[in-house]
Amino acid sequence: MSTERSQFAVNKALSNPNFLPSRVYRYRILGMALGGIAIAAVLRENNNTTSYWLWWALTCLVWPHLAYVVAIKSHNPYTTERFNLLIDSFIAGTWVALLWFNLLPAVLLLVITTADKVNSGIRKLWLYSQPAMILGIVAGGLYTGFAYQPESSTWVILSCLPILIIHTLLVSLGSYKLVRKVQLQNQRLKELSRIDGLTQLSNRTYWYEQVNRLLKGPWSKNAMTLLLIDIDHFKQINDQYGHTVGDEVLSTIAHLLSKHLPEKAIAGRLGGDEFAIVLHVDSQAAKELSQHLCQHISKLRFSRAESLRCTVSIGMAERNQAITDVTHWFDQADRMMYQA
Repeated sequence: MSTERSQFAVNKALSNPNFLPSRVYRYRILGMALGGIAIAAVLRENNNTTSYWLWWALTCLVWPHLAYVVAIKSHNPYTTERFNLLIDSFIAGTWVALLWFNLLPAVLLLVITTADKVNSGIRKLWLYSQPAMILGIVAGGLYTGFAYQPESSTWVILSCLPILIIHTLLVSLGSYKLVRKVQLQNQRLKELSRIDGLTQLSNRTYWYEQVNRLLKGPWSKNAMTLLLIDIDHFKQINDQYGHTVGDEVLSTIAHLLSKHLPEKAIAGRLGGDEFAIVLHVDSQAAKELSQHLCQHISKLRFSRAESLRCTVSIGMAERNQAITDVTHWFDQADRMMYQA
């Protein structure tokens, strides 16, 4: 149940049209603010005019909030945010030229802006952003007359450290969280592929896999007993009460088995109304448990069919040295069930 809720939450977030703008918004605020520190250091050294500082205020302080509002209020927030990301690249390009190609901040702006496009997860966005970046460099260069002063002073280098360190760490943390989320989702999918959805017991394939592993492992010489359980007259139950009641019978009996079986028991639904259980006990102890289970099953009540009473047939086979695989073991228990 918790797996289903987690999957639902992830799907709900991804289907939310505001998901991309909301995700980018935080990183854009931080990136523009940290980048603004380095830009301000260069503008101060170059004694640039008011127009430079106005562009600095607009791009570093106003633009992150403006981009978010425009995106979430548009008819298609996802598409609008993709366009906003291209504008980010244009802005970075303008600053490369407006900083008179000051080497360290210019390179940082170009690399980090491109890396952000890669980290967005949007296919080929980094490639599509290159023309916008080049256009920004040309526009800024036309404004400055392509002024060129590549040397980075100690003060400028120090002002670049916040975006270099903090941005790198946060992007790494974001990537780590994404990888962990994918790993957890893959683990959940793997678990779901092993479980019978109706009964929450192991499905046939995984049950066989577990038992075969057990027979080849260090516990193979210990006492073990296989139980095969069939619900009596299950077809008649489906015909008389309907498949909804049949499903309730299966899930209720499976819940009872999970509740009363020993901790190390391997229980699974093999299909239809057939269950299989491997117990780490001898046949005598398994027989006592079988009787206990039969008594509890006969007392079960079902909300959709209050008059219905169920019984089960149980076949049992203790493992001996002649049994080398689960199929042979299964056949012995199957024969014993028909004799029950």
